[in-house]
Amino acid sequence: MKTTNGLFAWIATGCLFTSLIGLPLTETQAASRKPVAPPKQQQISGSVVSCDEKVLTVRVRKGEEIKFNITIETKFGEKGAIKSAADFKPGNHVRVTYVRSRGERTLKQVVHVVKHIN
Repeated sequence: MKTTNGLFAWIATGCLFTSLIGLPLTETQAASRKPVAPPKQQQISGSVVSCDEKVLTVRVRKGEEIKFNITIETKFGEKGAIKSAADFKPGNHVRVTYVRSRGERTLKQVVHVVKHIN
């Protein structure tokens, strides 16, 4: 009986020690984790080079062509004026709202913009 009580005391002490040591580590780890902010939305204007169901390619002023991934959440136009990617034709001037994540640009909204000639 004495051996069983001694074994129980060692197990109980070990569990208590492990839980006391483990709690500060867990709290420290939890405190060091900061919430990840959602990607910031950005805007750019340019001319449509090409557009299909998956990718919109826009040429910006510097002549650079930028590709934007189209998702199910992408909005086309303002207030329903443009319904889909098929409504954008090469040469259309557009304003693009997108987020950049993991090196890729995901299209949030694309709006056809009429150029004003002064």
